[in-house]
Amino acid sequence: MFEKREKLVLAIFLIIFVGILFSFFANFGNKNNSTEDKSNFVIVHVTGEVKNPGVYRLEEGARVIDAVNLAGGPLPSADLDRINLADFLKDGSKIYIPPKDDNLDSNSKNQNALKDGLEKKGKVNINTASKEELESLPGIGPTLAQRIIEYREENGVFTSAEDLLNVKGIGEKKLEKIKDQITW
Repeated sequence: MFEKREKLVLAIFLIIFVGILFSFFANFGNKNNSTEDKSNFVIVHVTGEVKNPGVYRLEEGARVIDAVNLAGGPLPSADLDRINLADFLKDGSKIYIPPKDDNLDSNSKNQNALKDGLEKKGKVNINTASKEELESLPGIGPTLAQRIIEYREENGVFTSAEDLLNVKGIGEKKLEKIKDQITW
């Protein structure tokens, strides 16, 4: 009878041990899969003129328009012409959807649109410019051009010239030198 008891205890011990091993390896496999899953997604912050601003998770390779749609779509007040809806999303970036300027009457809007169109010719768009284009601005060398590009990739589009003050190495004086030569 003692032998049966020892066999029973040994069998129970083996069952528990195998269960613990199985549980360990099952969880280990899940950890690897969750790391793999994370690399296939980007997380972005959508803010501004969208129905549901917030932080969203999208598949890698998604575009700005996908994030805007996931945030409920643009509000009627959104000025989608000021952003690149076809741009690829970068993990950790902020997508700001700017408002239209509703303070102008329609005649003023038409005049300003014409004026803006004329003024923007020959200007460097700080949201889309290449490193070389940024370097064409006075006082902007390779290092500052790279910082501008990195800043917009990490923080989203510039919504005013003054946003450049957030880029390390650009102060009031440098901004004054380039302010009339840029658009966003």
